[in-house]
Amino acid sequence: MWQEIVNAFVTMQWYIYVPLIVGVVFLFIECLVPGFGFFGITGLIAIAGAIIANGILTKSVASSLFLVVLFFIVILILFLVFIRSARFGLISKTPFIEKRTAVPKDFADKNKNSYKVLIGQRGVAMTDFTPSGRFMIDDKIYDGITKGESLDKNNVIKVIDVEGNKIIVEKVEV
Repeated sequence: MWQEIVNAFVTMQWYIYVPLIVGVVFLFIECLVPGFGFFGITGLIAIAGAIIANGILTKSVASSLFLVVLFFIVILILFLVFIRSARFGLISKTPFIEKRTAVPKDFADKNKNSYKVLIGQRGVAMTDFTPSGRFMIDDKIYDGITKGESLDKNNVIKVIDVEGNKIIVEKVEV
């Protein structure tokens, strides 16, 4: 039996080796780069295709079963390397794993205060506020809310406060 397995590897053609190697490389890439599974699925298909082609060409059940077991072990080892790397290694240092999100920690802080510069500025209501609507300041259109009152379109408004991403406005008497 072992002689038959060794012969299967020795007599294997390049068109069997290439998909096997490409499949393992694709599985390794899938372990390192989170994605939609393209590399993982393609790698598994390449390995399965190579094993099936080898079985058909050699007409040897023993060598095909050995390849199945061998690549199952390779896939298992790659999976364990990925799990270990995700917990302790290179992958664990990526922002996605460290913070469990791809969004930077200070994303909200950077964007939270960007509307603070509008406080005290005057603009024009582009829509009716019931109590939310759109207004324009310096040729830029913003979404805003009032403190409950309704405003008509084209009223002059003033930004009185910013709470997070909510811009609070009030009507200005002209």
